[in-house]
Amino acid sequence: MKVIVIGGSHAGIAASKYLKKLDSNVEVYLIEKSKVLGFIPSSVNLIFNGLFTANEIEKGEVGDQSTLENLGIHLLLETTVSNIDLEKKEVTYQSNLHKETTIQTFDKLILAMGSDRFSPLIPDTEETHQNIITYKSRSKTIEAYQKINESDQIAIIGAGLIGLELASSLAAQPDKKVTIIEQMNRPAFRYFDEEITNILLQHIPDSIDLRLSESFNHYQVINKSGKEQLEVQFFSGQTKVVDTCVFAVNPKPEIELVEHLIDLDFDQTILVNDFMQTSNPDVYAIGDLVKLPFGVHGEPAYLPLIGNARKTALVAASHITLPDPQPISNSQRAIGTEIFGVFLGSTGITKDEADFYDLETTSITKTYTHFSKYHADKGFFVTIKVLYDSQTKQLFGAQLISSQKDMLDLINILTQMIIDQASVDSLVFSEIYYNPKLSPATNFLADIGLDALNK
Repeated sequence: MKVIVIGGSHAGIAASKYLKKLDSNVEVYLIEKSKVLGFIPSSVNLIFNGLFTANEIEKGEVGDQSTLENLGIHLLLETTVSNIDLEKKEVTYQSNLHKETTIQTFDKLILAMGSDRFSPLIPDTEETHQNIITYKSRSKTIEAYQKINESDQIAIIGAGLIGLELASSLAAQPDKKVTIIEQMNRPAFRYFDEEITNILLQHIPDSIDLRLSESFNHYQVINKSGKEQLEVQFFSGQTKVVDTCVFAVNPKPEIELVEHLIDLDFDQTILVNDFMQTSNPDVYAIGDLVKLPFGVHGEPAYLPLIGNARKTALVAASHITLPDPQPISNSQRAIGTEIFGVFLGSTGITKDEADFYDLETTSITKTYTHFSKYHADKGFFVTIKVLYDSQTKQLFGAQLISSQKDMLDLINILTQMIIDQASVDSLVFSEIYYNPKLSPATNFLADIGLDALNK
C-alpha cells in the first residue's frame, strides 16, 4: 500500500511515523513545500526569550529528517504539490530546487497542510501595510521578529494565548511598550474562568497596556517626525500610535489545494468522519484542517493544537492500517503555558461554555500556598478550579494557575479523568507518587475531592 502525506506539519510528521510503526510494509511519501519540518510558530517568543537566535530558527522545529528517513519514509522537502487527481489517484509535484515534475499514484492520501497565517481582520480588498504583522510560517516568523525587534511601540490584537505569550516575551525588554487589545472583558477567556484570569491579571506588569472590552476597527498610516507609524483606531473611538501591529487571532486552514475536490464546512475546515475520512473515503484530513468533537456533548470545534494534530494523525493512520481502529474521541482542549512568570493549564469546558450548553454545574476553587517544608520556594502558590455536573458529579473541566511548572502535570491527570467520565469524588482516590523532597505535602486533587464529597 502506498500512502502520500501532503504537509510536513506536526500532523503530517506524526501520521507518517504512525503509518510505518503500525505497518512497516506501508510505503509512505511525505511531501513538504518548505525545507522545514514541524515548525513551531511560537518560535518568535523563544527567540525573544534568548533560547536561540533568528539565524538558528531551525532549533524551533520538532521534525527530524534522519529519524523519518530511518523509518523508511520517503521524505520530499522543498517540494510543491501542483495537482491532485482523485479519479486517477495521482499527485503531481515539483521540486522547488530542480524544477523536476513527478506524478505519484497512491492508495490513500492524507492531507496535513496545517493552518495559514493569522487573519489580520482587514478586508481582503485593502492592501495591508508591511508593519501589520501576522506569522505562522518560518519566513513570516523571521520577518515578524525583525520588525518587532526594531519597534518601540507594539500593538497586539488579541489577548488569547498567542497574544499573551508574545507580550510576556516582550515584557522583559524595557525599551518596548506593548499594548494588548482584547474585545472580551478578560484575557484568555476561551480557556479560563474569572477566578483564574483575575490572578493572572495581578501578574501582568505595569509596562503592558492591557485594553479589555476594546475592539480593533481600522488603522491609518501617519508620518511623525519623519518616521512612518500606524495609528490604530478602536471602535470606542480611541486611538494608539504604534510602530507595528501584531494580529494574534484566527488561524485559517490551508485548503487552497483541495477546496474544489472535497467537501468543506462553512468555515473552510474540511469535513471528516470519526476516522478522519473526507467525502472521498481514500482521502483523509488531519490537524489544523479539521474540526474535532469537543467537550461533554462532542460539538464540532476548531481546535488547532499540536496535541490534537497528533491525535488525528493516529486515528487516520490506525484506520488505514488496523482491522479494528478506534474513532476519534472528544477533545478536551488541554493546554499548558507560561505567561508573565506564572504557569497556567486548562482542560475540558469552562463555566461560560457550560452555561451555553445549559448544563447545571458546581465548581470548587482552592488556593494552596504551602508546598512542603523541604521545598525552598517560599513564593509557591497554586489555584485549582474543577467544574462538574451538579447532579451526577461528572467532571467537565479544570483549570489552574501556579508559580511552579510541575503543577501543570495535574492537567494531564484531570484530562484523562474527564475523558474517563470520572466523578469529582474520585479525585479523593487519585494515585500520585510521594517523595518528601519532590512532592507537595498535600495531595491537592484528593483535597479538592474531599471538599466535593462534603458539598
